[in-house]
Amino acid sequence: VYAGRSDELSLVTTMPALARAARTAHTLVGAVRAAQAAAPRAPGAPVFGTLAGGLSTLVDAAERAGGATVRRDATVRELHRTATGWRLTVGSTRDAAHVEADAVLLAVPARPAARLLAGPAPVVAETVGVLDYASVALVTMALPEPELPELSGFLVPAGEGLLIKASTFFTTKWGHLRRPDGLALVRASVGRYGDETALQLTDDDLATTVHRELSKVLGTPLPAPVAGHVQRWGGALPQYAPGHLDRVAAARAALRADHPTLALAGAGYDGVGIPVCVRSGETAAEEIITALGGSAA
Repeated sequence: VYAGRSDELSLVTTMPALARAARTAHTLVGAVRAAQAAAPRAPGAPVFGTLAGGLSTLVDAAERAGGATVRRDATVRELHRTATGWRLTVGSTRDAAHVEADAVLLAVPARPAARLLAGPAPVVAETVGVLDYASVALVTMALPEPELPELSGFLVPAGEGLLIKASTFFTTKWGHLRRPDGLALVRASVGRYGDETALQLTDDDLATTVHRELSKVLGTPLPAPVAGHVQRWGGALPQYAPGHLDRVAAARAALRADHPTLALAGAGYDGVGIPVCVRSGETAAEEIITALGGSAA
């Protein structure tokens, strides 16, 4: 999930339920069982959930419901405090524009946030800037009638010596994607924290390697794909080192004290996953509204 090393990740941040259970359980297995018992799933309830039409529909719906003016492809280069709020320098260096704002919510990865915070909040910028990320690539293939196990996918330990670190069988995991012609959609991810060797390959070489390794793991030759797509994500997955939550709390406390109309939100601070990110954004927005003298609904 994090493309990192388990011994270098914060348990409290990545698996909070297990961390809570581990404080009272005598064994790790006991902690896992306690965590599962604390959050039981209704009989017959699906393990996974998604949105019809893809997750981009959530972003589109949020844009429509928000009633705000959304400016796409508008790079924010600088952030400065003013007597009445904030001034953002937006756009290319040759054609920069200024945007005046009462408040600013930085819902961007940690490094861009640190760059923008360097002027108004240098200590916070230093704290936020230490958060590192793993880069990954996703290889999706359409395979004609492959022999796939009845699984949603699998994970690959780093010790196996393979480039792929995980694979998802889309047409097994998501019933609405199943096709009557037997065409299967399979996605594999490559790239681990501290080892980006696989990401240096060309798209064609990456797809070829992934196809070969999937065949090896599954124990049967896979048919040649009829279509494929390679998507690269630089700095995609935050690496939550031990003490992460304490550092984030300190950074936010400093902002509340010195700049109450400036807030941080997003996966880099509170955890990956859509529910966590939504909650992170809502909490930050409520704090800003309160700082402006309003009342959060």
